[in-house]
Amino acid sequence: MKPRMGQGMGRAGPPHSAGTDMDETHTIGATSIDRDEELQRVEAALKRLDRGQFGHCLYCGDRIDLERLQHDPTVESCDTCRED
Repeated sequence: MKPRMGQGMGRAGPPHSAGTDMDETHTIGATSIDRDEELQRVEAALKRLDRGQFGHCLYCGDRIDLERLQHDPTVESCDTCRED
């Protein structure tokens, strides 16, 4: 049986983390603020989904283009409001 990720594999990881005790505040290429903001955007999108408002602009209520949502499911505004 193959071990699941994180089981029986120790803390070995990419070369930048080998032998270190890294926590979530350390990243390469992204700051913890970026991750916090992204997490907030995802949580807000999930709340809109629960309320039946996902895919609708928060500012005017119009539908957000599917292509725009596919590119970024956390987007909050339609193309028109984004430009304003």
